[in-house]
Amino acid sequence: MTPIHIIRRNIKSAKGLTLVELMVALALSSVLILGVITVYFDARSTDKIGNALARIQETGRFSIDFLAKDIRMAGYQGCIDPETLQVNIIANNPPTTSLFQSALRGFEVDDRNWADGLEFDGTTIETQAKLNTSVISIQRASTTDTELTGNMRANNANVQITTNSAGFQQGDVVIIADCENADMFRISSTPNENDSNGNSHITLAHANNVNTDNKLSTLYDESANVMSFQSLTYYVGDTGRTNTQGDTIYALYRQVDQLNNSTSRTFDIQELVEGVDSMKVTYGERLATGNLRYVPVGDVTEMANVESIRLGLLIASNDYALPSPDNQTYELPGLTISPEGTAGATETHEINTRVRRVFTSTINLRNRQ
Repeated sequence: MTPIHIIRRNIKSAKGLTLVELMVALALSSVLILGVITVYFDARSTDKIGNALARIQETGRFSIDFLAKDIRMAGYQGCIDPETLQVNIIANNPPTTSLFQSALRGFEVDDRNWADGLEFDGTTIETQAKLNTSVISIQRASTTDTELTGNMRANNANVQITTNSAGFQQGDVVIIADCENADMFRISSTPNENDSNGNSHITLAHANNVNTDNKLSTLYDESANVMSFQSLTYYVGDTGRTNTQGDTIYALYRQVDQLNNSTSRTFDIQELVEGVDSMKVTYGERLATGNLRYVPVGDVTEMANVESIRLGLLIASNDYALPSPDNQTYELPGLTISPEGTAGATETHEINTRVRRVFTSTINLRNRQ
């Protein structure tokens, strides 16, 4: 048989795919491709939710840490008992007349006039704070302190400290305290290092040009601590930014009183953590009966009897991540946040696929126990 006949015979015996076989192959391939695509999008969705939850956990933890650190120390003024011993205040335009009374204050942003009559009236916080959220203000001495170089020789003598680790500057409000006495004064001149004899120390003067008197209440010794005074306010506010879908991004803010020597106050506003959608606070007031009750600030009988606070934060992811819209209701202390459109709801959230979680914490005031 010639080679050409062999080739023709092989061509005649060869068979291709039938239409049915081709359709089955295409169907199987489509199912496999569809499965791969489904697995990909499921994995992508799971990854987005996981990232959103991780970010929310981080935001909630940082927010609670920021708040708890200062709330816990409200009213701190060294080792003296704030209930039985009051700070002797000689500073001009002092941030408080009674630290025990002003150590902890709370406000509710019910409308845009919520700050009327307060030192916040007409300032950024009045318009930036989100409606239907809580504002909490804390005053205390800083835990960063320094010691005297030795005994004071006269009750009008300048305060001399070992190091300026607290960063004291002229005009700062300062508390000097031991376990029996405390004085609040303004530093009247730039803290100077050393004296004419070359002795190593830093001098904090308290002349009566920025104080009502240049005399402290007692002669302090090396057991006394010198601390800067702090007045801080926390709130949830609009950042002015939006996510990729155009939703407003809110954040936890801290407002720091500059404690200037003036009847008008100025503030430094710091954005701490974005993604905080709401904050609500209830106050643990110790009643005459000995019972502790948690109520909104408007129902507190005497703020000085508040021993703890119950804090609630609603944290939201910036971007959309859920497979379906969020129709959940969230419970914060003293506030229910319902899905948008809920009849009779005081506060609502948008119905979208952002991930939301509630964080709560009960914080004891160490100086009220």
